[in-house]
Amino acid sequence: MGVVLEVADAERGDEVFVQGAPTRDDEAVDGLGLDTRIRASGEGGLERQLVIGLGGTTHVVGFTYARDHRFVGQHSHFESWNFRVYFAGQLLSTIGTWMQTLAQAWLVLELTNRSDRLGITVALQFAPLLFFGALGGVLADRIENRRLLIITSTLSGLLSLALGIVVASDRVTIWWIYGFALAYGFVMAVERPTMQAVIFQLVGRDRLASAIGINATILTTGRLLGPGIAGLIIARFGVAPCFFVNAASYLIVIAALLMLRTDQLVPRPQLQRAKGQLREGLRYVRAHPDVMRPLIVMVVVGLVAYNFQTTMPAIVRFEFHRQAGSVGAVQSISAIGSVFGGLFIAGITPHPRRTLALVSAGFGVCLLGFAMAPGFGWFLALSIPVGVASAAFTTVNATVLQRATDPAMQGRVMSLHQVAWQGTTPIGALFMGWLIEATSARVPFYLGGIAALMCAVAIIAQRSAARPTLVVG
Repeated sequence: MGVVLEVADAERGDEVFVQGAPTRDDEAVDGLGLDTRIRASGEGGLERQLVIGLGGTTHVVGFTYARDHRFVGQHSHFESWNFRVYFAGQLLSTIGTWMQTLAQAWLVLELTNRSDRLGITVALQFAPLLFFGALGGVLADRIENRRLLIITSTLSGLLSLALGIVVASDRVTIWWIYGFALAYGFVMAVERPTMQAVIFQLVGRDRLASAIGINATILTTGRLLGPGIAGLIIARFGVAPCFFVNAASYLIVIAALLMLRTDQLVPRPQLQRAKGQLREGLRYVRAHPDVMRPLIVMVVVGLVAYNFQTTMPAIVRFEFHRQAGSVGAVQSISAIGSVFGGLFIAGITPHPRRTLALVSAGFGVCLLGFAMAPGFGWFLALSIPVGVASAAFTTVNATVLQRATDPAMQGRVMSLHQVAWQGTTPIGALFMGWLIEATSARVPFYLGGIAALMCAVAIIAQRSAARPTLVVG
């Protein structure tokens, strides 16, 4: 059984009692006394001891130690059929999505040889999320999430198939790409908040922190494989096959969603159709500082730093004079770092202020190092710590937000999170595309690093939140 709490105030050796659940489980097995104790180990840690009693004597035969917020059994949700099936489908789909992302970006650069045109493409794709993402969250609270994801996956697959046909027939122009990017963006405005909300139904609140970390790791694995595969395919066959592969990957997602056992999903109140539900969500955010804080941080960092679909291909092509395979290599190598970052963060229940400040600062430092890379080799190597820091930041931000949000508000609040993270991309992508043309492809990474560091300073400067109560007995 895992324990999630702060124990900084407990003395070494104190037995603790958490959330009304006793920490002793005594039982007799063939005359052998078994006693499991959870004790404060001092310095904010926990020890779980297995004590065996035999013949009037007791022996501590082993223990597990949990530092700060870590807990034993953090990955037990892999025992869930729904968790395994859903994320297996998402992994394969993410590989296809990242193949299409690289193919689309490279196609724009080949057609126009201008980074500002790539910025426009990315802006069009994410503009619907900016303007309609909050309404998508209302739909996620109204409609059963599994059914809604089946609809959005079907539409996304059809769009990828159609774009692949246009590219393969040699009729593609920049205007075709603009149109498909915008259409895909409207689907994404509903899909992204729904994907965030469904995690709650898969694992519940108690295992939410670990599930979000594992989710980030699995999706990052797709980013690890997708661009590398796409780079090889583009070099040998061109960009069109990448769109067809992505279209096929949505069939796997739909199959996984249909295989979910609905009776094992954690129930979440369904919102009835009524006026003012979006305004109700905004009022909820304003009234809860622990909800508002991560949203504001994500707005700033998302606007300035998370424009990798524009900045990454641009710096590789114009600063280091490399081809599509090199873009795929950088994205894949950075994904390796993201896997490690996601796995590490999966074992932590973050403090809503301190942990968020720490990962923001770490991400900022890594981006500044990225910007100062003297050559492509250094840039490639530094993409690993950037991946670690990025995964840590996004996972902690989403975890802090979802843990602070009432289940009935999950769809609307997480839609605002998606607006803050990826909905700000239209503004950031347009600005960064223009900035690269006017200055250098390194400048956006400098600005992103500074923005993340400023957020960390602002979080630390806030008044400390009240410490949770711990009952020691």
